[in-house]
Amino acid sequence: MNKKHDEIKIDKQVNEELDSLIALLQKREEITHYQEVETQIESNDSVNDLVSQIKEKQKELVHLQHYEKPVAYQKSLKELEKLNILLNENISVQAYQEALFEANEIIQMIFMNIREEISDRNE
Repeated sequence: MNKKHDEIKIDKQVNEELDSLIALLQKREEITHYQEVETQIESNDSVNDLVSQIKEKQKELVHLQHYEKPVAYQKSLKELEKLNILLNENISVQAYQEALFEANEIIQMIFMNIREEISDRNE
C-alpha cells in the first residue's frame, strides 16, 4: 500500500512542477506573442470564411470520390487548391504560422532538455 501512496505523491509533485513550468512558459515572449496572434486569427472573419469553404470543399471531394465522379472531383480539387493558396498567402495566417513555429521550437527545446537531463541522471 505504501508504494501506491508514494506514486500518488510523486504524481501530485510532478503535476505541481508541471504547473510551475507552464506558468513560466506563459511568460515567454514567444508564447505570449503566439497567444495574441492566435486570438487575432480566431476572430478574423475572412480567415474563418476561407477555412469554412475549405472544409466544405473537402467534404464535397469525399462525396465526389465516393460516387465516382472523376471530372467533378478534379474540378473541385482545383478549387480546393486555390482556396488553400489564398489561405496560405493571408498575412494573418502567415503570422500565425510563424508564431506557432517559434512557440513550438521553445517547447521542443524544453522537452529535449528534460529528456537529456533524465538520461544523464540515469547513467
